[in-house]
Formats: sequence, C-alpha cells, structure tokens
Amino acid sequence: MKPSHLSHAKSPRGAPAQEEAPPKPSQRSASSSANAPHALAGGSPRHPSSGGGIRPRSDNLQAPVHPESRSSVFSTVRGFMSWGSSSSAPVAAPEPDPQAWLDSNVSKAKAARQRLLDNAAPLPKHVNSASPLAGEPYQLDTYVTFNGPEQNIVLVPAKELLPGFLRSDQFIELSSDQLKQANALSTTHPGVTTQMPDLEPQLHVISPAVAANLALAREAIDLVKALLPGGAGNQIKDMAATGGESYLRSALSYAHGGRAADHAFEAILYQGGYCVAQASLTFELLSRNPALKDSKIDMVHGPKHVFVVIRGETPEHDIVVDPWTPFASPTFAQDALPLHREILEQASESVRQNKAAGSISSALDIKEALRRQGFKNQSSISDLFQFERYRDPKTAITKNLEGKEDRWDVPFSGNPNVRYEVRDASGSQLTEFPLRFDMQRAASAPNPHQA
Repeated sequence: MKPSHLSHAKSPRGAPAQEEAPPKPSQRSASSSANAPHALAGGSPRHPSSGGGIRPRSDNLQAPVHPESRSSVFSTVRGFMSWGSSSSAPVAAPEPDPQAWLDSNVSKAKAARQRLLDNAAPLPKHVNSASPLAGEPYQLDTYVTFNGPEQNIVLVPAKELLPGFLRSDQFIELSSDQLKQANALSTTHPGVTTQMPDLEPQLHVISPAVAANLALAREAIDLVKALLPGGAGNQIKDMAATGGESYLRSALSYAHGGRAADHAFEAILYQGGYCVAQASLTFELLSRNPALKDSKIDMVHGPKHVFVVIRGETPEHDIVVDPWTPFASPTFAQDALPLHREILEQASESVRQNKAAGSISSALDIKEALRRQGFKNQSSISDLFQFERYRDPKTAITKNLEGKEDRWDVPFSGNPNVRYEVRDASGSQLTEFPLRFDMQRAASAPNPHQA
C-alpha cells in the first residue's frame, strides 16, 4: 500500500443555510412479492464538472425546481437516470423477461446475503485507556480484526447514538474479497452496467478527529441498514435479494414527505427507500449526534442523486456517507464513486439542507416512526401495497424491472479496501495497526436479510 498524506490545513466553509424542502413527489407505481427477504440496502447521471475543486456551499441556496411532469419527478430523486445507465450502454443480447430474471436470481441472491450474516464474527475488544481515541473528546472502543498475518483496528463509538439497535459482537465484513467469496456480487442484469469504484488497496494518514468522524459515519450507515432492511428499490442486487420487496417498500415510502425528516419517517415506516430516503435518514441521524456537534453536515443533491457529506477541516477530509449502495462504507471523496466526485465539484445549489457546525438538530421522531411501523407490520408488504396503491404488487414489480431508466447495480459507495493510519500533529503514530471501516455491525433485532 502506498500511504497518502492528506493535508490538515484549514479552509473556510460556507455559512449555514436555511433548510429547503425538496419537491413533493408525485404518486408513482410500485410492486411486491410475498414473504421475500430484505436487503442490506442503500442514483445519478454523469454531470460535466463546472470547475475543478469547486465545492458546494450552503449559502445562497436556490429553491429546488418543481418538475412539471411525472417522469421528471421520478428522474430527480429516485436514483441514477443517465450516467452509466442501461439506456446509455449497448445491450449485447435481448433482455430476459422480468419475472424470469427475478425467479432465476432470487435464491442465489438471498443465499449470498445469508452467507454474509453467517460469516459475521465477534472481534476481540482491545482495551487501551491510554489511547487518545479512548478518552475525551472521541470516546471510541477499539476492536481488532485478523486476516491472516494482517491485523486492523475497527473503531466503535463507546456512547451509541441509538442504544440497543446494533450489536458489538457481530461484524459483517464488506471487503470486495469477502463479498466475492460469499457470491454477493454475482447477481447482475444483462441490461444494467455494474458501477464499481477503484478497489486498489490504499493507506491514508489521518488525524484522531478524522478517525472519529469516520467511525461516526460507519455507525450511521449501520443504523440505516438496521432501520431500512428492505434496501433500495432501484438497486438490482437488493431487488433480487428481496424478491422485489425492496421496490414495494421504496415506492411506498417515496410517495410521502418533503423535508428530510419526512422522508426519513416514511422510510422507517416501510423499511426501505430510494436514495433520497436513505440520505434523509442518514442526515437526521448524523445531525442529532452530539459527537458531531462541531461538524458541518450537508445533504448534497446532484441532478439525480442525493447523499450526505460530513465536512472536514479541509476538502480532502470530507466524508461521503451514502447507504443507498448495498455494501456501503464511509469514504473520502477521492475514494468514492465518480458520481459523488462530480456532484461535489458542482456549484453551491447542490446543497439544499445542512446542519451548521456548533449545533445539534433533528426533526425526526424515530420512536413514533417505529410505533407506527408496528401497525404496518401486521400486514405483508404486498398486502400493504395492494391496499395503499390499488395495484397488483407482482405486476408492479415486473413493470419496474422493465423500466431501463431506473435499474442500477452500484454495490459500493467507495473503495472498501482503504486503510487508515492515525497520527497526531507531531507525526507520532497513535494506533498499533491501520484502521478499516468496511466492517458493518449487525442489527440487534433478528433480521436474516440485513446483509
């Protein structure tokens, strides 16, 4: 691995902006398959860069444009619509029948997710009270992973944001090698191009504060996975792993809400969502975390994709947090996907909601959302879809799979093979082994379809 020393110089940030509600989406069609399992869960066109190095700011924000047509609404917040899409890539062979494709992939996709859970393992906790990461202001617990002769450290917040939702004795490895061994990357569609990040191993040198932010981002992703086990309804791998249920849940949650808190509430209610729902819940979780009080958090809207960024002291330390992808990990922009980097290079209008540094805020009532979810769970998701959308869920699923504009295969939010070396201002190494953030904590509640 070649270490990359990232700059610690400070650069000014934009002034905080008022929250703007995204356009209220139109009602759209959807579908389901009964008794299908859930996914690990977590789109955007190629957008020409409008000036390298220009970072979105949260001042002088423009009001979102309200689409005039139904199709434009769906193409705005549901996911990727042109960059790397199936419509822009040549199709080598006739596409399979949607139901036939689903039937032929469901079993292996479910089995792959189950293998990931079966391979989840406890990690030994390393107690070092003298470590600067263990005490104030970071308060991080340290776990050690063993991969042959290689050892790495996994950081977990000692004070959990939502106590009881995540396990500290079961970690799911999301490295590219582990996913290949579990056959979790094998589900593909002949009409959809798989989008992959650079998987070359990297080593970055970071400060304790950056390490803490990466750990808090990892916790937020894990909580989103636990709260939205249905995954994303426009991700091919989630569709297969849930037998189409991810589409039903995403469609139901997408038809409601305007603010981030509203989108997040509905996503919890139906246990799934498209990128706007996943990002909204992520934003609300990070914004309410006292450990991130002094950090600026932006909900970034590209032309077609939405994700969250924890701002660092410098642009090099901005952390992309995007659980819309099935096997997400927190990552620096330089290690994220091209779609993230292109959006971050655009002008200020891409930031529509933010938490200013020095504040803690969240309008999301998670307890109430879970209470109402309990009533929804008394019916199957197929029955809920039939009742609330007046459409046959199985037909809606196959119709959705026929639509070439909104089928995506984006397994990772960034390079899972990045490792981090923590050093203080004097250059002294603070951890015995490099850190890794591709280890997902399993949900506490029984959920065989989380991964």
